[in-house]
Amino acid sequence: MKHGGPATRTLVPDECVRTAASLFACMHASPTLQNTEQLAQWLGKAPCHLRALDIALAEWGLLQSGHPVGGIPGA
Repeated sequence: MKHGGPATRTLVPDECVRTAASLFACMHASPTLQNTEQLAQWLGKAPCHLRALDIALAEWGLLQSGHPVGGIPGA
């Protein structure tokens, strides 16, 4: 399944969202320069990576607030 909506008109592969979620979780759990640089480098590799991070962060926020969310690990 691909993420996307009328506002973005951009489809983001689930794999990109999972990678974004994983890289963010790593950086959140251990905010080191290496983890931050790894996320920043990945974001710069493709335009859809920024949208994938946006989706992953929205899902992460919903999960943290107790809402059921599909598509991310631990949900």
